[in-house]
Amino acid sequence: MWSPSVRFTTLSAVLGILLLAGAGGGAVQHWWPRTPVAQGVKIDDRRVPDGAPGVADWLEGRREAASGRTVHLRFERQLFTTTLGAAGVSLDVDATLDEARRVAHEGSAWRRLREAERARRGEIDVPPAWTVDAARARALLSTYAPELAVAPVDARIDLTQHTRAAEEPGRELDVEATISRLKAGTHDDDEVIDLVTRPVTAKVTLAQLTAVNIEKVVSAFETTFSLSGSGAGRAVNIKKAISHLDGTVLGPGQALSFNEAVGPRTRERGFALAPEIQGDEMQLGYGGGTCQASTTLYAAALFGALDILERQAHSRPSHYAQMGLDATVSYPLADLKIRNSMRFPVLIHAFLPNPTTVRVEILGGDPVARVEYVYGVSSTEDFFRRIQVKDTLPPGQRELHQKGIPGFDVTSVVKLHYYDGREDERHYYSGYRPAPEIYWVAPGYDLATLPPLPEHAKGIEPAGEAARGS
Repeated sequence: MWSPSVRFTTLSAVLGILLLAGAGGGAVQHWWPRTPVAQGVKIDDRRVPDGAPGVADWLEGRREAASGRTVHLRFERQLFTTTLGAAGVSLDVDATLDEARRVAHEGSAWRRLREAERARRGEIDVPPAWTVDAARARALLSTYAPELAVAPVDARIDLTQHTRAAEEPGRELDVEATISRLKAGTHDDDEVIDLVTRPVTAKVTLAQLTAVNIEKVVSAFETTFSLSGSGAGRAVNIKKAISHLDGTVLGPGQALSFNEAVGPRTRERGFALAPEIQGDEMQLGYGGGTCQASTTLYAAALFGALDILERQAHSRPSHYAQMGLDATVSYPLADLKIRNSMRFPVLIHAFLPNPTTVRVEILGGDPVARVEYVYGVSSTEDFFRRIQVKDTLPPGQRELHQKGIPGFDVTSVVKLHYYDGREDERHYYSGYRPAPEIYWVAPGYDLATLPPLPEHAKGIEPAGEAARGS
């Protein structure tokens, strides 16, 4: 009588011989039927259902279930929790099915037989294949990027304290490297994947600072302001703006954006309420007076023969600079951009030499040119008188809220006489719109008692355009 082990060995040998014998002619296909997935195979530690029709549907169900798995994206102590589906990770049904089909269907007959036996015993677990939707992953990671970003700090020099501060590198999320880590993940539930960051180098290094000759002045310009009344808020904003400019180093060919250097003008960042131009009226806004800092920088750059990449005139002439020498800024749209056209690095020294004066010096070398500035007015436009009814005024009262200013079309000419013999001439246009004279009057005020129209006033603004406010 045969023992069980003898029977199994003999049966295995017989099956092996039959498989080997039929490998070339295909006879085995009839004796040993092939199925899409060998019986008993597991995928992701779950047994695959028997029979071809249900396998794909079963995997599709697994794909939907896996999309809800929790994944934690980690950077140091910061943890962002989401799902695989939100991160763009999904089970690749076709690729997983292809891998499962390989079990007991590839290699020698003996290998196929052994794999079939192991599969029936539940010993073969096929790891699922995953795919990552890169666009979806990028969209999710972009929401985390601001929380991980650290802006670099440029090396700076304090000309008052005679000290230098080294640069500090920043960091930013490396989206593509993080997506690569997503692709390599196992994607078990509660998986933790480390986010990848990369350093962001400072634009100005301590080595560059050392190369600046701060004893030589390329050019300088200064403007004055008042501290009385609304001037107090303007003074705060001017001082705040120049604090972000002072000590900035520009290497040869390097550009400076005023808005990028100074940043948003908000209360949280230390800016104060002060009058600023909004439309054709002066209104209180955070950052009013910042334009005086940009104008002073612009004029210093112009007289230093630096390149002016972007500049816009105010909507009306400024009291602190000639027409055409002003430069309005409004974060983040209207900007002033200059570029160092010198062969040496320059340093911007912006400071208050006294409480009512802002001065910008461009340091680093000798002047390269004698610069002449002239402007001409090609046309003017008179202004209207605007009447606004204010419920807050006592009966019979009026208040001159804003003086009228004519509009001007101005052409500026900058002549550069370089000390190496070259000559250059630059032309640019500034358009100043007329600003209305504005009277606030109480309800029922007798308009006939208003003062006569001043010079350059062309009449009363049409009644339909007058505003009623509180």
